[in-house]
Amino acid sequence: MVIRRAFFSWQFPAAVILPAWILVGWGVFAATGWQIIGLIVGVMMLTVAMLATAGIVFARKDVRAERAVSWLDAGLLTVLHGLVIAVGFFTPVTALLSTLVVVAVLALFWAGIVQLVMETRRRVREAVARFEEQARVPQQRRSPRIDGEYIVIQPSSVTREEQPPRL
Repeated sequence: MVIRRAFFSWQFPAAVILPAWILVGWGVFAATGWQIIGLIVGVMMLTVAMLATAGIVFARKDVRAERAVSWLDAGLLTVLHGLVIAVGFFTPVTALLSTLVVVAVLALFWAGIVQLVMETRRRVREAVARFEEQARVPQQRRSPRIDGEYIVIQPSSVTREEQPPRL
């Protein structure tokens, strides 16, 4: 539970910190200026993708209630964050690692969507079952109380012209 809660708290800051690490890492590990300029676009897209996946994970009510991501989310986030950190070292296999980052983001995105749909479906079924249960329970019909006289006012068929003017 501690690991899942740590990822819950870390996923939004990670969407900013990890892409920034890539920029710093590439600058430290001797990437050329043109590579860094091209990298800026990729880092912005990575930031948006990580924020989107964090938002999808956060959209699930169970995640917000427990303040912990699921184990599937924790595993995929571990893979994604490890790959992003590895990309920041600017090694000869950076192109392969970058491709794996894209695959990991897509996997996290679709896993989040599937989990969100499944949770929403379960909650809707529970709500429908509660409504059906309430509909099955016979309503107790009460007879009117007989403890005195009642005044019944019948609506009249007074037209607009016959009504007194309002002040």
